[in-house]
Formats: sequence, structure tokens, C-alpha cells
Amino acid sequence: MKKHKAYKWFRGVLMTSAFTSMMFVMQACYGTPNYRVEESFSYEVKMSGMVTDSVSSQPLSGICVSADVSDEVAVSDENGQFSLTFMVYDDNDEGFNLNFSDTLDRYAPLDTLIVSDYTDINISLAAK
Repeated sequence: MKKHKAYKWFRGVLMTSAFTSMMFVMQACYGTPNYRVEESFSYEVKMSGMVTDSVSSQPLSGICVSADVSDEVAVSDENGQFSLTFMVYDDNDEGFNLNFSDTLDRYAPLDTLIVSDYTDINISLAAK
């Protein structure tokens, strides 16, 4: 009878140890759970505007517009108009940069700090 109780106790210790080891390996492979709900800290930003030449005020087409917090890119059309929509997953109030770059390398790139959700942004680029 004593042998049977010792066997059950030893088996319990082994099973607990095996389970703990398995959980350790799972954590090492997959990390700890992230209980922060991304949707509660995210919001959608919709920006649009016009890109023009700083000297002639003519609309510029082919200008890439992107935000440093997203992989989304918009390209200005023949009227210089662009529209960019992206998600921001950070509750940082310092804003983000909008990057303007010419695909044909005619104009100098421009980075602009955006602090608020502007819906209409007019940017003028200087020729190189």
C-alpha cells in the first residue's frame, strides 16, 4: 500500500514538472500573451490635400505621400490631389511625419510634422 502511494506522489511530481516545462517552452517560443487590446489604442486617419510647385503654384503629379507610422502610400494625381488613409496604433500625442517625395526626382523631399488630424493639407515643394 505504501508503495502505491509513493508511486502516485512521484507520478504527480513528474506530471507537474512536465507541464511546467511544457509551459516554459511555449512561452519561450511564442512569448507572453499581450493583453493590450490594439483596437482600444488605434484610430483611423484620413488625410487629403494638394501638392504644388513652390514657385509656380502648379499642381504636381507623381508625388508619393506617406506617413512614418504606416506602410500606406498615396501618389498625387494630375491635379496634385492625394488621399491617404491609415491606422495609427499608438496613443502618442506628439503626432507623426508626413513624407513627400518625387518619384521622378524633380523636387526635394519634404517631411512635415502633423500633430492633429487635418483633412486638407496643401504642400508646396521646391525644385532641386
